[in-house]
Amino acid sequence: MSDKLKQAMLQPAGPTDIFGVAYLQLCQISYALPSSIPSLVNNNMPPLSAGGRWECVWGPAESDDLANLVFVAAYYDGPGLPPVFAAVVTRGTDVDVNDFWGVLQQAFEDFYVIFQSTPPWLPADSPALVADGTLYALETIQDFTSNGASLSAFLADFLQSPQNDNPVLVCTGHSLGGCVTTVLAPSLQASLAAVGVNNPIVPATFAALTAGNSAFADYYTSTFGYCPRYYNTLDVAPLAWGNLDAVSTIYDPCSIPIPDAAYVALVLWQDALLLEGASYLQQQANNAPLPGTCFELYPADWYTQASMQHHTGTYMRLLGGTSIDIGPSLAARSRPRRRVSRYRLLSQVRSRENLLLKSNKG
Repeated sequence: MSDKLKQAMLQPAGPTDIFGVAYLQLCQISYALPSSIPSLVNNNMPPLSAGGRWECVWGPAESDDLANLVFVAAYYDGPGLPPVFAAVVTRGTDVDVNDFWGVLQQAFEDFYVIFQSTPPWLPADSPALVADGTLYALETIQDFTSNGASLSAFLADFLQSPQNDNPVLVCTGHSLGGCVTTVLAPSLQASLAAVGVNNPIVPATFAALTAGNSAFADYYTSTFGYCPRYYNTLDVAPLAWGNLDAVSTIYDPCSIPIPDAAYVALVLWQDALLLEGASYLQQQANNAPLPGTCFELYPADWYTQASMQHHTGTYMRLLGGTSIDIGPSLAARSRPRRRVSRYRLLSQVRSRENLLLKSNKG
């Protein structure tokens, strides 16, 4: 059965997408209190087959400002059997974190898209470019450790261990986590290949914002034979930043016009991208659109509609799965604001590659 599962997860799903549901359930768990994540993975994740079980094997690791979080969950097909796969789960944007600078850090990673750079694992002359905010999130994650091991070091040991029998590596995330997944997966592929680890990798994203330009999209889909991108057709987030024109009319079927403030912000973003010559494109292969339906809201509100369409619960309903009850939100924990987070964010804005210097280039 384990080999059949491995083969099934490396190709497009049939009418019942058990893997997509499982990956999204892991994404839902990523929004839970970090202290609850291991228990939720071990005890609340439904098995994919009779006798199967899940285990949180690394992390969760979280940045000081609470802006980024990653954990690794492994799936075992039965008692005494090796893992079928290990899933690297990256949390998305969560404004419930109890740290103002953490919220700003997430906004920085989400919206710092005017400037692009070559991913560090590619040649400097590569035409593939990625948003600087996304690359900063990647850099943050690469510094994470759990039980003394970095993510890449742990995965190298786990994937090449003879007793684990060559498991598949999955990388998944929702929203910002999905966007980061599209750079984390090829980054891990490069670092693992450098130490002789070449296990199959399946990136699977939900509601992911666009990470880079058309050259990066081509590079990404050519690197991975199967890399499903799940998106709700009524979700605004996947339209950023490659199809901003569609944002203004996305809720016309719901008879909800875009508010003036949102439209002005949209035009300003488009102008800023044009001014800097930044361009974005979602992957053109392995797309898995989920036909959305309008929520009946009284009164009708564009922002509420957008928020509900983007929610993991909506995605789970469209996939036909069952959501995981993650318990208290991140806002439930009381943690003092980390001053180091403030300086970490400001250092990015004031760095040699910052907004002010770049806007005055030439």
